[in-house]
Amino acid sequence: MRRAPLTALCLGGALALSPTVAHGAEVALDKADGIVVLSTAIGTGLRFNNPYRLSTVLGSSAEGVSQTASYLDVSGGFVWGRGHRFRHGAAIHCAFAISGIAQYACAPGYLLYRRTASWSTFARIGPAFVATPSFAWGGELGAGAAWFPLAGVGIVGELVGNLFYGAGTREVPSAAYPVLSAQLGVTILYEVMP
Repeated sequence: MRRAPLTALCLGGALALSPTVAHGAEVALDKADGIVVLSTAIGTGLRFNNPYRLSTVLGSSAEGVSQTASYLDVSGGFVWGRGHRFRHGAAIHCAFAISGIAQYACAPGYLLYRRTASWSTFARIGPAFVATPSFAWGGELGAGAAWFPLAGVGIVGELVGNLFYGAGTREVPSAAYPVLSAQLGVTILYEVMP
């Protein structure tokens, strides 16, 4: 398999791989068999069930909406297909809390992706697991878009919804925790050429 030539760029401390400049992206997309998608983003969210009365309460009641810890999301994925039509693939997202209690979560899943020369849109769905401080499981649904000032380097934004099931309280032994998050970061694409 022949691969596109790489250009290394340093963007915000991350290594970015760009196979082409923006004006050549149309040709590369038509010839690429697949795209490797790498992203890193910073985000925060809203928790719609706060049984532990966490300190970041946003409403009048400690049982209501609260803000989640800020987090770093690191992801990687691969999509198959050629041209500008929708491509199918898989991705894994790993999130690390960067404030408050140390937490780590992981969400593997299906990825639907569409790329043009300057923009991409995507959606993903799959299970999600919180590993620390205590195990919880659930599901994750995300949708977002990225703008590419260069062919392989872009700015990405995503809206993510989670529903976790886990340890509860005396009143609710097994609680559900809905979370809605938003994140913004950098994405890097690498077209796999035939």
